[in-house]
Amino acid sequence: MNINQINENWDFIIGLEIHVQLDCDSKMFSNSLYKYDNSPNSLTCPTSLGLPGALPSVNQAAIESAIKFGKAVNGDISRNFVFARKHYFYPDLPKGYQISQFDRPIISNGSVPIWWNNQEYIIELTRAHLEEDSGKSFHDNTSKKSNLDYNRSGAALIEIVTEPVLVHPEQAKIFMQRIKQIVNYINISNAEMEKGKLRCDANISLSKKGSGKFGVKTEIKNINSFRNVQKAIESEILRQNKILSDGDDVLQATLTWNNNKNVAEIMRIKENADDYRYFSDPDLPPVSIKESFIDNIKTSVPTLPFEYEKKWMNEYELSLNDCMILSSTKEIAEYFEKVVSLDVPPKKVSAWVTTELFRLFNASNSIFDSSKVSAKDLKNLIELVDKNKITQNSGKEILKELFESDKNTDQILESGNFDAPELDINNIIETVLSNCENEVSRFKNGEEKLLGFFIGQINKKTRGKVNHEIIITELKKKLKD
Repeated sequence: MNINQINENWDFIIGLEIHVQLDCDSKMFSNSLYKYDNSPNSLTCPTSLGLPGALPSVNQAAIESAIKFGKAVNGDISRNFVFARKHYFYPDLPKGYQISQFDRPIISNGSVPIWWNNQEYIIELTRAHLEEDSGKSFHDNTSKKSNLDYNRSGAALIEIVTEPVLVHPEQAKIFMQRIKQIVNYINISNAEMEKGKLRCDANISLSKKGSGKFGVKTEIKNINSFRNVQKAIESEILRQNKILSDGDDVLQATLTWNNNKNVAEIMRIKENADDYRYFSDPDLPPVSIKESFIDNIKTSVPTLPFEYEKKWMNEYELSLNDCMILSSTKEIAEYFEKVVSLDVPPKKVSAWVTTELFRLFNASNSIFDSSKVSAKDLKNLIELVDKNKITQNSGKEILKELFESDKNTDQILESGNFDAPELDINNIIETVLSNCENEVSRFKNGEEKLLGFFIGQINKKTRGKVNHEIIITELKKKLKD
């Protein structure tokens, strides 16, 4: 049985708790540094280890990052908030508690728009709060021993908690991708999942279709890839469905995802919030923030990916797919906007960026870098093709040289033979059509897909040296005669 079959009888209720490690110079409550690849236990300090007499102090940069995120998701930013101790006893938690936030978080509410099945869904947030990270346990199956690295202990995190409104495992994956995109845009975290800087806990329950009731919830901890978010939730849905179909009860439990077995395994019976014995941290006084401080931070938040997407679809009439490609990173989005601002038709810019320019970056296995092809050079190139001064193929050749060299468009034109060929396109089209009378008749009888066939025949005779749009325009004229 697959997910879609189960969905005919059950509603999936999914909520996520996403942990984002912030790009701060020091830890959440101390001056100690944290770097991913340092030797074990080389970046500890009395505060992060909870040694007697060590007192925490709040990292201002982390507060600024949280406010940026609150602005990005249109959340309520608290002017007064507190930190609390959350008690649980894991070996990688040296103090026996984690400093977090509970009833008075820095960010409440908010929402994040995503696209799923070509529809927009608004995913509501419960909160986003600051906390410190735990250490890491390393388990050696050969020796049956575990080692502890406390370097990560105390690193600054923001935890983003959704309402239980996600309705499909794929939605959960897309939402997590959107969170990574947002924190990249606002420059508070690079969110490298392979380094544990973006992790997810997923809460899942099943309820009878249309009942409007929540079933018993389970939680899968520390999922560390987009692919595994979807796989882990699918696995748990299948597990719960089997239990309920057999007439048994789902136990409220905490699970962990086993990458090797592709299955979620029960760790322990789930705790409730009361089990954590939250109380305000006596070593950290309440934090008050001035309105002017918040306003200054808000001004640093750039245009966000979902804002670009809506603008481009509404104003530029771009497809959703093209918008999502162009908004994938802030660098690409800003580059696209810069070229369009030079009075270049948005659809033409989109076509060149999402196809030809992306192809060059993918072939070189490099990330997008606007310095490779300046906005001005791309504008000049598009205009040369549009005015039929060079062919589409010549344009691609010039773009490749722009990408690989320090030359601009004018310098490349001077050094090569990129003039548009003087071909009698009308005569070529007439010749092709006269040799394909059967196909012409079929086209006029409704087989419009044959247009591609005609274009292919014409390109053979021109050797690809005539602007594609000119061919289509003239060809359609001839076919109407």
